[in-house]
Amino acid sequence: MKWAAAFVVVFAVITLALGRPDAALGHAALRSSDPAANSFLQRPPSQVSLVFTEPLEPMSSSIQLLDAGGRPVTTAPATVSGMSMTMALPQLQPGIYNVLWANVSRVDGHAIRGSFPFTVLNADGSMPDQVNSFEGMSNDADRLPRADGVAVRALSLLGLVVAVAGAVVTLLFGVDADSRTRRGLAMAVYAGVSILLAATLLNFATLRDAYEGVPLREFILETPSGGYWLTRMGLILLMGVATTFILDAPKRTAGALLACSTGFLWAFTATSHAAAGTGSSWAKVIDLGHGVAAAGWVGAVVGIALAARLGRPGPSWHSFVPRFSLLASACVFVLLGTGFLGALVEIDESRKLWETRYGLILLVKLGLVVPLLVIAAYNANRGKHLLTAGKEAAQRRFVRLAVAEVGLGLVVFLAGAMLTQTTVSKSIAIAPERKPFDQIQPAGDLQVRLAIDPNQTGLNTYRVELAGTSGARAEAERVRLTFRYQEDATIGASSLTLAGTESGVFLGQGPFMTLEGRWRVEVEVRRADVDDVIGFFDVRPAGVAVVTSKAGGAWANPAPGLTWNQFGGFVFVLVGLGFALARPPLRRLGREASWAANGATMAGFSFGVLLLFGVHAHEPADGLPSNPVYPDANSIAQGRTLYMQNCVSCHGQTGVPPKGLDLNPYPLDLTVHVPQHPDGQLFKFIDEGVAGTQMRAWGEGAGRLSEEQMWHLVNFLRTLTPVER
Repeated sequence: MKWAAAFVVVFAVITLALGRPDAALGHAALRSSDPAANSFLQRPPSQVSLVFTEPLEPMSSSIQLLDAGGRPVTTAPATVSGMSMTMALPQLQPGIYNVLWANVSRVDGHAIRGSFPFTVLNADGSMPDQVNSFEGMSNDADRLPRADGVAVRALSLLGLVVAVAGAVVTLLFGVDADSRTRRGLAMAVYAGVSILLAATLLNFATLRDAYEGVPLREFILETPSGGYWLTRMGLILLMGVATTFILDAPKRTAGALLACSTGFLWAFTATSHAAAGTGSSWAKVIDLGHGVAAAGWVGAVVGIALAARLGRPGPSWHSFVPRFSLLASACVFVLLGTGFLGALVEIDESRKLWETRYGLILLVKLGLVVPLLVIAAYNANRGKHLLTAGKEAAQRRFVRLAVAEVGLGLVVFLAGAMLTQTTVSKSIAIAPERKPFDQIQPAGDLQVRLAIDPNQTGLNTYRVELAGTSGARAEAERVRLTFRYQEDATIGASSLTLAGTESGVFLGQGPFMTLEGRWRVEVEVRRADVDDVIGFFDVRPAGVAVVTSKAGGAWANPAPGLTWNQFGGFVFVLVGLGFALARPPLRRLGREASWAANGATMAGFSFGVLLLFGVHAHEPADGLPSNPVYPDANSIAQGRTLYMQNCVSCHGQTGVPPKGLDLNPYPLDLTVHVPQHPDGQLFKFIDEGVAGTQMRAWGEGAGRLSEEQMWHLVNFLRTLTPVER
């Protein structure tokens, strides 16, 4: 038996050594593409470039191009670099094309597929005479979680809880537990390790399915997913071997089991949403703390329920219950605190709580946590007296209460497992709202009302209403729209004759404004015995929204919707709250410990409130103008041109001021300060200037900018991202 145990230990150590992968940088959802999805291009693209939310596995990621009939177009193989995938294209003729992409995330090994079309226009800017017969796949990043992935995480969490149950209670009881209880706790650890083994083997099957075609050796030794899987398998073997010593050396064995369980959670954290994106080191610390606290709390409740079921009333419960209560209270606080910080890391806008699957599942999880905390509070205040009452009937009643707490806790774990398999909210780009066009212009003796819905590049519905000088509805024999692109004279005009209705409204539909930028729409009205009149409308259809992401290193700010001051403020408030709650048990250590707790409480709350409310406040958004210009590529390109002409000398090409400027105060780093203000505030800074600085008011004086130009500048500033210094 000893030789067998030694062999397994050596094998597990070798497994851990081989499985120690490099640090990983969820799901690799499509963030942006060039050409953009559903875009209309005046000139054929030279390549397809896709940017995803997480690093890609080159061996299992690809791009394919199909024509309107679903036939493959011969291209060079796609190349992968980090989160980007690029494929060079041959000279494409006018027509409709479909991009099919497939990838595997290097973070969690999840495989995703999607597709989108784009159109190359004729030389005169008209639509090619084609119909897209290819039925594409979903390009939605907000997908349902895969059942097999949820099963793997849920089983793993269940196994950890059962194993931790035996280890924690063994550690708290020590040698005070009777032999029956100690054997039962040892069996719980064996059961937990067995569940972990089954979950890890199931995980291997799901990973091999995602890495189909990759040789087994390369998968295990050359991919992060394979390496972390090997690490988890090694830890399971170590836990199995350690459990054989739990009856002879209970405390040391329990400590080793808890260390292995923490390592197992770390290996999961390294392949979770927390490991991807900016500030991943902070995010992984938060995620690991959340997992340890959850497993510790629910596992401890499982363990004490098992001990109460197997053990007999006795004096050992009087010393055990206070230790258990302290541990459970600490775990609950850490669980709630890290859960709050984790939500700040993964959700960048409050509306995504109800507009994304991740947010909705998180709300469900929070809804389940509330009754769980109620049951836990009752058990902490009343249930513990049942254990120390010295009666078997009271112990059985406590077991029933603990089972209710554990059952609800496992349901919360299931919701947590679903979150790990769902694309995080910050990775889902919600495009700005498109505003329909609706204006009235004079045309001779008529008032012409033109409505365009949804006012986007491509397909729109056009509606025209006519009214005379008295306001009464006017009749017409024909209403024709002519579309002229104002930013390229080589693009020919196109026209659309609207159909009249019985109500006197003229309607039409079609893809006539195919390019981003300014269009002149002429509404020509023909009536009997009256000269034709024309109304002129300047229209800017919304193009494809340009999606930008927050960039930064592993120790950068992990909360995309907050500044460092705000995120740090929340951390300090939580630290202060933690020390405030810890003062009663710390008083037992002496007066100095109590004073230290009071000081830490005051410092935490003071720094937190200062960072949250006393630093860098700005005007309330209610009194600011709203951005009327859609942030598409055309608007951002114009904003970039204006920035290079007027702003670069003080703020630098990347938004970082160059060194050596003779200015006091020195210009701000726009990559840091732009995200701290809404669009309307940025517009006012540009329009009115900033008092006490060299920032002039660009809305007046020589070289003044129009309102539209200043909004273009605002849209460009939103694309600035932090750069490595």
